[in-house]
Amino acid sequence: MPLQQWIHHWEEGAGARVLKVVAAILGFIAVAGLYNLFAYQSFSSEEAMETAQLAHNISQGDGFTTHSIRPLAVYLLKGKTEAVPDITNPPVYPFLLAGLMKVLPMHFKATQNWMYEPERWIALFNQALFFVAVVLLFRLARRLFDSRVAWLSAILFGATNLYWRFSVSGLSTLWVMVVFLAVVMCLVRIAERMEKAPIGWSALAGVLVGLGGLSRYSFAWMIVPVILFLAMGGRKPRGSCCAAAIICFVIVMGPWVARNIVLTGTPFGTAGYAVVQGTPPLEQETLERSADPRAALRRVEPFDVMDKFLANGRDIWRNDLPRLGGNWVAGFFLVGLLMPFQSPARGRIRLFLVESIILLFVVQALGRTHLTEDLPEINSENLLALLAPLTFVYGVALFYTFIDQINTISGDARSALVGVFLTLMAVPLIMLLLIGTTPEYYSSYSPMHIQRVAGLMRPEELVMSDIPGGVAWYGNRDCSWLSLDDDREFFKINGLRDVKALYLTQRTSNKAFLSQMVTDPKSWGHFFFECEAHLACEGHGEVPSGFPLTKAPSGFLPDQLLLSDRARWRLPEKK
Repeated sequence: MPLQQWIHHWEEGAGARVLKVVAAILGFIAVAGLYNLFAYQSFSSEEAMETAQLAHNISQGDGFTTHSIRPLAVYLLKGKTEAVPDITNPPVYPFLLAGLMKVLPMHFKATQNWMYEPERWIALFNQALFFVAVVLLFRLARRLFDSRVAWLSAILFGATNLYWRFSVSGLSTLWVMVVFLAVVMCLVRIAERMEKAPIGWSALAGVLVGLGGLSRYSFAWMIVPVILFLAMGGRKPRGSCCAAAIICFVIVMGPWVARNIVLTGTPFGTAGYAVVQGTPPLEQETLERSADPRAALRRVEPFDVMDKFLANGRDIWRNDLPRLGGNWVAGFFLVGLLMPFQSPARGRIRLFLVESIILLFVVQALGRTHLTEDLPEINSENLLALLAPLTFVYGVALFYTFIDQINTISGDARSALVGVFLTLMAVPLIMLLLIGTTPEYYSSYSPMHIQRVAGLMRPEELVMSDIPGGVAWYGNRDCSWLSLDDDREFFKINGLRDVKALYLTQRTSNKAFLSQMVTDPKSWGHFFFECEAHLACEGHGEVPSGFPLTKAPSGFLPDQLLLSDRARWRLPEKK
């Protein structure tokens, strides 16, 4: 190859494109390495731990069973408390993690108080999904607009701190986002060739929405804007495309919904009760911790659900929508809604995006539970975060439209302006990488400590705890959610299967004891306080009479409390 052609090849030809791709991959790997080095934290949410322990059970050949046992699930399963099938989580993401556990050399023995090796592997898996999502967004932006918009959108997405936090959370968000972007890619193909009635792409869109629904139940609502998209475009009859999408969606979702109906009589198990959770009769975790919720459910009125929607909708409107995706570029998207497009595909995808935002706004407001209260941003109920990357594309397109209108600045000045824009959008991630985070060495979810506690129990014995996901994931033991009280509700569960140990952590001890003692003398806060009064901090002791678990080791109070049916620990020898 002549020198001039060789130079052209690497400056403007195929070689230049290869260099850009390689640079993008290396850049992403570098950011991932820095993030994992300076800002990584282990799982902090019960739902991530529940999903991981489900995957572990699947990989061990135990099927789709759970160690984290909700009293509500026991009620729906008509008293089943052993080898409990999970009726809360959809199956796809746990099966993906189970495959990962089969392939990778994961060691489930905790060696540190704040880091757990399997969680590192899961974080790397989610970061790989994050990169796939960046690539999909790049291809979408280039197909809808041009390479400039594609590169800047992809870089902005990859530099958004919110999604890096999701990558180490253990949640299915990035996987569901990959599915969503794949759905949008199908719709773009359909918008480009609607006059040909692309039934194949419509069917694929239905399959992908079904797959997303089996990854996160709330995502199944996305079939509504997909059908509207198919029904509102093209010149020929659109019925065949809509029918293909609906049929494929039902084929994918149907068997799992039927399984839940057979087991519980409800299509989505305990997840189907999310609409009434958080209403005045069923605040926080009340419903999931109830062994018989019928009386409480009868007290829920339609106006209670409406009040919940209005309260949550106001919060989402004030906080989530203005900073959609944790990035200011969403503001450009909102302004760009006033700008018309000559390309029909751009306009139709934007309309689909607006319809999706409105729909998921309603679904998120109605389906919000205690998960959002525990971790306001990093939770599976943050549905609008799934749509935010596509808003980046339209926001960046408007940004380029603005700077293209400025005829007085040179090409170098335009590049500098783009650099400033990118830096401003990436400030949260940059600051996090510069400052880093301090791991919480002693918390409710210390892997080593939980494994020590769980190691006192035999595999067939049942524990009750206020961190059931942590005991199930780190300890690999059956763990009931904490009952509503230490009296009737506790004995309902104990009557179905003997509770051999009670493990309370800072989630209970940090609550306001005085208010609980005044309002409910049978609350666990009151119980914890009463046990502190009866147990000496040094040596062993017994709890007040009437409770079946009476033995307690030293070293737990005042932050935690462990009670058992017998002294399972070895007393130190006196010198």
